[in-house]
Amino acid sequence: MKYIDENIPFDKCVQVSGWNRSRFDIALLLDALDWELLTMSVHIGDFNNNKSITVTHKKSHMKLQFIDAENLFGPMTLKACVEDYGDKSEHKY
Repeated sequence: MKYIDENIPFDKCVQVSGWNRSRFDIALLLDALDWELLTMSVHIGDFNNNKSITVTHKKSHMKLQFIDAENLFGPMTLKACVEDYGDKSEHKY
């Protein structure tokens, strides 16, 4: 990817949220991504209990932040989390 003016900083982060996904994210990141172009820059938690992992592309500086909502909200079901923290509109789940 080439930019017209490479002196202009580009710092964009795309957040990927999920429920109970931390163990799947680390497996995906370690096995499937091309580490010559990527770095794992921010890692909150440990490999067994991840809260957030940020992967940065070395050339474009584009970031993917994988967030495990279950680890952030604590031990509860997805349904209980939606009832407690949702927008209170009617959803069927």
